[in-house]
Amino acid sequence: MCGKGFAPAPRIAGEAQMNAAAAEQMKPTPMYQLYASIAPGPQDWSVLVAKSGDLLRKSYDWTAGVETLKMPLLIVGADADAVRTAHTLEFFSLFGGGKRDAGWDGSGRPRAELAILPATSHYTIFMSPALPAAVTPFLDAPMPQTK
Repeated sequence: MCGKGFAPAPRIAGEAQMNAAAAEQMKPTPMYQLYASIAPGPQDWSVLVAKSGDLLRKSYDWTAGVETLKMPLLIVGADADAVRTAHTLEFFSLFGGGKRDAGWDGSGRPRAELAILPATSHYTIFMSPALPAAVTPFLDAPMPQTK
């Protein structure tokens, strides 16, 4: 996401525990089950978890960089995620979202689209039937003309 200090305290504590040792405890989760079913090297699960933890512990602020993106965007969030909905909306607003009415003809639409999926979390969003329902029309839409 964007903005300084976006990670809430419980999430930061969880990130501190994301390491190779935690990977074994995560094997009963749907995340591991999916990884094991499609990864070319399921034995590398602990490497993925450790590297993910290393990445999550780094401080970042994408605010300036995202404003340079020109392609169509779909921002998808979960309504019960560790990433607070307020931060998802902050990110959406960087692309003009939520700042004005799009108008009856849609000419005032922002560059990005937003979908907050109900009854989902960071861990269950990929299993929700709402995910393909939100993403497929975006992916199937024709690319807009560039200026």
